[in-house]
Amino acid sequence: MSSSARRATRAGRLHRLNRLVRANLYDFQLLLRESWLVLVAFVILAGITSTYLTFFYNGDSPRPQGLTEALYETLTLMTLQSDLDFPRGDLIGELIFFLTPLLGLALIFQSVLNFGRLLLDKGSRREAWQVALASTYRDHIIICGLGRVGLRIVTQLHAAGYETVVVERDWNTEFVPRLLSLGIPVVLGDAREAAILRQAGIMHARAVVAAINDDLLNVEIALNARGIRPDIRVVLRVFNEELDRNLERALGRNSAFSASAIAAPTCAAAAVSREIDYALMVGHAQLGVAQIVVQKDSQISGFVRAVEETTYVRVLHHVSQEGRYMHYQPLSQLSAGDRITVIGTLERIESLRQRNVPLSKAAFLKPERPVRPTERYNTVIVCGLGKIGFRVVKQLHSLNPRPRIVVVRLGTNDRPEFVRQIRQLEGVADIVGDARNLDVLCRAGLDEAYSVAALTSDDLQNVQIALAARRHRPDVHIVLRTFSDALADRLAEMFGIHTTYSTSALAAPTMAAAALAGDISQAFFVGGRIFATDEAHLSASHPFVNMRVDDLRERYTTLVIEVRRDSRSILLPDLDLRLQEGDQATLLAPIEMIQRLRQVGGTATLETARLAG
Repeated sequence: MSSSARRATRAGRLHRLNRLVRANLYDFQLLLRESWLVLVAFVILAGITSTYLTFFYNGDSPRPQGLTEALYETLTLMTLQSDLDFPRGDLIGELIFFLTPLLGLALIFQSVLNFGRLLLDKGSRREAWQVALASTYRDHIIICGLGRVGLRIVTQLHAAGYETVVVERDWNTEFVPRLLSLGIPVVLGDAREAAILRQAGIMHARAVVAAINDDLLNVEIALNARGIRPDIRVVLRVFNEELDRNLERALGRNSAFSASAIAAPTCAAAAVSREIDYALMVGHAQLGVAQIVVQKDSQISGFVRAVEETTYVRVLHHVSQEGRYMHYQPLSQLSAGDRITVIGTLERIESLRQRNVPLSKAAFLKPERPVRPTERYNTVIVCGLGKIGFRVVKQLHSLNPRPRIVVVRLGTNDRPEFVRQIRQLEGVADIVGDARNLDVLCRAGLDEAYSVAALTSDDLQNVQIALAARRHRPDVHIVLRTFSDALADRLAEMFGIHTTYSTSALAAPTMAAAALAGDISQAFFVGGRIFATDEAHLSASHPFVNMRVDDLRERYTTLVIEVRRDSRSILLPDLDLRLQEGDQATLLAPIEMIQRLRQVGGTATLETARLAG
């Protein structure tokens, strides 16, 4: 282990020890506050008895010498173990010798010992101990609501090294034990109450995220948080688009998010391409993000710069076969077994995959798989018209060229406004039926389908739809919505269904990034880091002016994925392109670098930001 790693380990241990000490002190104060009356009564009783024994005891036994010895005799008297003779003829002494054991035993066994037990046994009062732990946090993020979206936000922030405190109304929810095992405090209570937010540490927090599956509750939490601390950053989950726009006018840009709206572009891109992890909207264009393992002797092994110039993609994240993160340099190389995350257009990423097969340098005549719906297979079947299904249909309808879109819905519990809107979309067919039924899928055009997207809110139903489609058309492309990561892994292993997506997993990075930095519209999670996009408007004094795109990437782990210049859009610009005054650049970088680059564009110098990194 290197010296820097050892220092970091020691610092981490000291930090945890310091936090544990502070939490115990806070917990001790709470217990004192709750038990002060009993403890005061015990001290008064001990004081009266010790004073009597020191100055007024006239029994046959010798009088205790000093208050220390008197206090010792008082404690033995309370436990009926004292060797002092009974003070006959002394009314006050007789009362003290009778009452001290009775009252002392009551206070000791019913209160004082109980106080000590509670102080040492944190498991019997978990809720109070979580509040004590939360009191030690600073610059953390408070997550309100431990549903699927909230859980994803917490776990991704934790994996990226950021501290969180969770507020949850139901201590018995299935996700609480998982967070407790990670050492993340969970405060029990309603986040709409100011006292609960204070227990979660809102006075020292960086942001509050309201992630409950209820728009009104989230709005109440956000307004309550702002009422306590007007300067705190708030991020909330909503679905209603009109509410989203109105809230952002009051709370700030990119503060309200719909999980389905964030996830829809990725699901739609997956329906017309292959194995896309994320999709980013850049202007009117769409870029895909995909993870690829470099195969032996494939055409993408070699210098990173050369591979990028040949394939027109960019390598965003590079991990060696040994698991070591590789910082980008002009002469960086890709070797067999390396895991890379690339960004590019959907067609270019699929072309890269075609080059990344064993011995592909000798197999250039092998025909490529179609990367888009073809003239023969031109249909995308969307099963389910819930929040995500509706938005995916709208995303698919905006594509150019547009595939033939068929919606299969059960017809029960469908939202009338969704049905009405899709019927107004040109080229979208609507079929009522159970997509698990092969006859229904065939009526929807399974024989001509490029893909089947199973997007209902039921994991089992989505799996059944996918298996029914695969039995009839083993080659059909499947896009499947699932909530369980374990289920997604099993589906990939058993049935080769690699395009499985969780709405909450796709939405969580954007909400987490918005909480960390503010005004973030798109983000994703790769290699234990949160990557986000940001806009840079280059004035004459901006330090990026006249800098090469490759320089920005090499020194600051930042990709320029679009440059808008003279009313033109340059997507994934050449690495030798120099940024100019008046350019509007879309940057893609780890969220911590986004925050530093914003300082660069403001008051800090570029060199200061580099050294801080």
